[in-house]
Amino acid sequence: MPNPTDPTTVREHLRELQNLVQDSLRQWNLATDTASAAALAGQSNPNRLSHELHPLGPVQVGTLQRDFKEKIAAIRAICLSFAQGPLHQSLNGGDSSNLQQFKKYAALLKDETQLEEALSSVKLSMTQCQNTLRAASQDGNIKKDHLINTIRDMSTKLGLECYLETGSRPNNLLPVSTLTIGGNVIVVDIDVESTGAILRVKVSYASEIHQDERIDRLLAHNLRCKCGKLLQTQETDKPSDVNLTHLADCSRDFDAFSKNLKALATLDSFTKKYPNIDFFHNMRAMDLDFKELFKREMSLTGGDLQRVFREGHGLPMTHAVLPGPSVAYWASRADLLDVSWDVLSTAIEQGANEKVKVPFHRISIIMEESTQSACGYLPTERSGFLLSQEETSNLSSVPYGSIMNDQGSVSGTTVLQQPLRWIVPNTDSSVEATYVAVLHPPVVVAEEVAKQLAALSNQAGLSSTMGYHRDPGYLSLQELLINQNIEQTQWEIALDQGPGAVRQRFSFDRTKNEARLLHRIPFTHISQVYLCTKILRQQLSFNTLFQSCFKETVTADATRHRTGAVTLARPGLNEDAALEVSIVVQTPQPPNMILVSFMNPYTESHMVLEILIDAGTGLPTARLVITGQTPGSIGSGVDMNQGGRQDAAFAVENEKLTMVLQTCDNIPILVRWLLRRSFAWVKERHQHQQLGKGQVHLGRRSSSYAEEGGILKRPRQ
Repeated sequence: MPNPTDPTTVREHLRELQNLVQDSLRQWNLATDTASAAALAGQSNPNRLSHELHPLGPVQVGTLQRDFKEKIAAIRAICLSFAQGPLHQSLNGGDSSNLQQFKKYAALLKDETQLEEALSSVKLSMTQCQNTLRAASQDGNIKKDHLINTIRDMSTKLGLECYLETGSRPNNLLPVSTLTIGGNVIVVDIDVESTGAILRVKVSYASEIHQDERIDRLLAHNLRCKCGKLLQTQETDKPSDVNLTHLADCSRDFDAFSKNLKALATLDSFTKKYPNIDFFHNMRAMDLDFKELFKREMSLTGGDLQRVFREGHGLPMTHAVLPGPSVAYWASRADLLDVSWDVLSTAIEQGANEKVKVPFHRISIIMEESTQSACGYLPTERSGFLLSQEETSNLSSVPYGSIMNDQGSVSGTTVLQQPLRWIVPNTDSSVEATYVAVLHPPVVVAEEVAKQLAALSNQAGLSSTMGYHRDPGYLSLQELLINQNIEQTQWEIALDQGPGAVRQRFSFDRTKNEARLLHRIPFTHISQVYLCTKILRQQLSFNTLFQSCFKETVTADATRHRTGAVTLARPGLNEDAALEVSIVVQTPQPPNMILVSFMNPYTESHMVLEILIDAGTGLPTARLVITGQTPGSIGSGVDMNQGGRQDAAFAVENEKLTMVLQTCDNIPILVRWLLRRSFAWVKERHQHQQLGKGQVHLGRRSSSYAEEGGILKRPRQ
């Protein structure tokens, strides 16, 4: 957003340039002080920066580069103007009689500039100290002043105007201050009690059709005091003497409020800059389209909300995290365990965002400035980009754009059965704005996935930034997902306790796979959002499965201090013995494939679990490859029974493996299930061999355990 006051001096331009750098560093979660910046510059491999310094990171790299060039050009222009001016010429070969006076005048200007710079730095430091003390204060009146001043500073930087009015209210005993934030087509009224408590936030639009209480609740939630119950410190009959004590940390979410206000201010500024386009109308059109898609998919699935969530366009939730449309597109199996889908369906239909407690991965749609124009915008007489079912068969053209058949909306894994048809409005080269899908939370993706998503809006620069961090110091995709001590060589997981517990010791292939942390995805048309969700679902499923192998339940210190594992001479016969299995995880094609290899001590064979992740739904499928079984051993794949018939080798149906994996989304649980099943199979084979020799009488068969991979129990006597 442009600064409301245009700088005219070199010092002002340098100050804005410094603010630009500091704001970018904050978004990259990097320190902004000089010492930390110098330390960062001295690092040869700044890991975090390398994963977020790209066009899909938290900072708009394109506009940042443009703003830098503009500031540098403005400073050069001022310097050039001075070099060509009379003062500079007089100091360099002008009239010698006035040379001393000109030098004295130039020295005076230099001293005055240095003094102003010093005073500006002192003023800034004092302001920061004042804000820090106000934020830490427990006095309600001071909290109120800090709240109002913080919001006012945010609004002013966004080019909005602020007005403050304080007075009494008929229905309130305490004085109430109303801060009004005004733009071109929006007005935000914030009522603050003298105790610092937020009473009301109201967002008003020039057109009443955009009014929505959910955005009022969203902004109020950002600003409302989170410190809990306020304590009355003085009992008095005079309302004006009432004072409430806050906790030292009120935990108001100013960062979230700033982002939400910026999303509104951006649309407001675009409305003034491009008066022929109603940007609020286009955002509302997207919201209506998401709801229409949800309605169609629910109808086709017979109200199967879970399938719509996993395979469809997702769950529409307006003003959920940011102002505007949003879609919930993914959540882990663990997070969905206690979800009541009927209750969730009702909350979505009612638009009750506050009732949705599931930690969904969401995409929120906003608009941002752009260095290029590739988006089209609907006229106000058109309510949506998506053609209705009646228009799909009747409408063939529109005067303000074209009609697209979306073949990507239909495949063997999608809910829809017929391709969607969309209106693609004509682009206007003068409009430097773009749609952006903001990810909540950010997602770690493989390099190729980042390039796929960047291609949606023809974002340049992604490939070039990749080349800056090819040295061996950067974190790979696997290391970034583990997010722990990457120097550790093994991670131990014990899912059971007591005798017979299996300790799984995981390690991973250290082959470098580049990764990027995505915060935002620019796009040009609403139809591309579904493509984003499908790509992200596959990556998130990959991330969840990979991370499940490295959430160790036994610390490395405990593993080192353990005296040693019990060696099993014949593991198929000893149910209560301790067991350790070393497992190597490989990711040759992230996020498409994961290979999990280990030596099964029961069957004495090398096993590889090949896990493929579907690019459409993100659902994993599993296949077991067994090699190295030795004929004649307990774990042999080929044995001879009494009749001379060859017994089948140990095997597991791919469908059964897939069902187990899709149920738990956890590789250690799948490995445990497989080991238990092989243990049951080996013991059953051994019992049959002993029975054939007349050494054992079986009370009952344990085939049920061989079939299901359950924990084998001793037969009843």
